[in-house]
Amino acid sequence: MSLPFALSTLARGMRPSPIRELFPLIRRPGMISFAGGLPAPDAFPVEAFAACADVLAARGREVLQYGASEGWPELREVLLERMTAHLGRPVAGDELLVTTGSQQALDLLARGILDPGDTVVVEGPTYPGALHSLRNVGARFAAVPSDGDGMLVDALPEVVAAVERETGKRPRLVYVVPDFANPTGACLTLARRRRLVELAAALGIPVLEDDPYGRVRFRGEALPAVTALAAGSPWVLYAGSFSKVLAPGVRLGWLVGPPELVRAMVMLRQGSDLCPPTVTQALVAEYCRRGHLEGHLERVIATYRVRAEAMQRALRAELPEGAASWREPDGGFFHWLRFPGRDATALFRSAVAQGVAFVPGVAFFPEPDEQVGGLVVDAEHARLAFTFADEAGIVEGCRRLARALAE
Repeated sequence: MSLPFALSTLARGMRPSPIRELFPLIRRPGMISFAGGLPAPDAFPVEAFAACADVLAARGREVLQYGASEGWPELREVLLERMTAHLGRPVAGDELLVTTGSQQALDLLARGILDPGDTVVVEGPTYPGALHSLRNVGARFAAVPSDGDGMLVDALPEVVAAVERETGKRPRLVYVVPDFANPTGACLTLARRRRLVELAAALGIPVLEDDPYGRVRFRGEALPAVTALAAGSPWVLYAGSFSKVLAPGVRLGWLVGPPELVRAMVMLRQGSDLCPPTVTQALVAEYCRRGHLEGHLERVIATYRVRAEAMQRALRAELPEGAASWREPDGGFFHWLRFPGRDATALFRSAVAQGVAFVPGVAFFPEPDEQVGGLVVDAEHARLAFTFADEAGIVEGCRRLARALAE
């Protein structure tokens, strides 16, 4: 039966998440998935996390009640301490908001500073979940190209000028994943980070630094956060998440930003979910307070180092010479492959027939009709996540990919 009433203009214009739409396909029996950027289930700290549930016995009537919109006090204490250390300056309580995953941080931020039709500058390619969230407020997109060292930051003024010429308005936000970007795995260089801080203030456009992967580094020296380099500037905001460093099922993230912005986001969330789930916050706070998180991160990093190296070896061993090129990642979740002269979407269909799945690169770009200006979408790229499959599955998956290439 067709719907007897009309959907909103916004709902009619929404597009499905390209990766979420793949989930039924990649869950077929026997399918090896390099598609979803999922953490390794065998690395989840089930026993240690379950042991923290004794907080329910001690404080159950408090934990099972509504909580503050800003977040559970004990979790806020944990995050304020971590952010003060990470950003190299004292982070005040009114600068921090606990969210239901970093995706909600982006949603609340977008609703707080964007009007329908406003432009957001993103990397090309970028995280499709961010595109999906920003579409919810009617945003349009302008894309700055990127390379193996992240966004080409020096191209940002030219892109901003092009948006102003076309729309008569300056973009309202720059969205960037500086560490082990989704999908490319690239890290923004120190020089580009500093330049981005300069340009944010000079252009008068806030930058959101989305940092789900920064702690998942298994080679090389960590770079300072863009927000740390900004030294308290209101033009650079920070979003973090427990999804990749603990488990996505806890659905907790946070944002650090100017108090006036955080207050506006608090009021916006009071019209949606009221507060983050108190039970989850209490469990995560207890887990962190008992000192489990750092040890867990060591195990996660060791696991992903082994799997990234396994994929590196398997790609070299199984794929025909010259069939693909890529840069070996130093952390994160992804290999970003280029298949010269091939359409990665067509290759995806052949790969699925062989029993292996990845995400074609076109999924990580805005649609042409929602872009201000233009960015040539390179159809030759694909994202392969090495975190979910075990070592044997990675080797077999690369063999199946080689068979798909042979077709």
